Amino acid sequence: LPLLFPPAGVMLVPERKTEDGFEEHFGLNYLGHFLLTNLLLDTLKQSGTHSHNARIITVSSATHYVGKLHLNDLQSRCSYSPHGAYAQSKLALVLFTYRLQHLLTANGSHVTANVVDPGVVNTELYKHVFWVVKVVKWMTAWLFFK
Repeated sequence: LPLLFPPAGVMLVPERKTEDGFEEHFGLNYLGHFLLTNLLLDTLKQSGTHSHNARIITVSSATHYVGKLHLNDLQSRCSYSPHGAYAQSKLALVLFTYRLQHLLTANGSHVTANVVDPGVVNTELYKHVFWVVKVVKWMTAWLFFK
């Protein structure tokens, strides 16, 4: 397994829980990636060589810059905001990836962990945003991302 690229996620969904009872943004955008990465990490380590590292690529968002980790309320129980929950989940993912890369380097693993922001892309992620945001996204994409 030379590459792990777990792109699944949700954005700005109404308040709801995963099947396991986690706030949906945190459960899908962070915990799912964390679990999958850790389950496959030994296989990735075995795949990496001196000449070619195995890679872990996590997908985040510039929104992580405004995220705040509420360590006493990771499930957004006290006050739910779709934007806040999304930003927190992406910040947690960025911090996890940075820490993972630090540990991989310290242990001499031939695995590289990167986090990327794909920018504005035409996906189903935007289905829960206000219609004005959809129009602005479409216009921005049409003007700048052909």
